[in-house]
Amino acid sequence: MSVVVRRTNTFAVRPFSTQDEQLLRELLDTSASLWNELTYERPKIA
Repeated sequence: MSVVVRRTNTFAVRPFSTQDEQLLRELLDTSASLWNELTYERPKIA
C-alpha cells in the first residue's frame, strides 16, 4: 500500500483592496514562518 503525502495547499484569492492584499501577504508570510518552525522542530521531537 502506498501513502501519498501532500505537501502543498493551493488557494486562489483576490483581495478587494490594497489593504486586504497587504494583510493577506502578512498572514501568508507568518503562516509560512510558523510551518517552517514546526517542520524544523519535528525531527528533534521524534
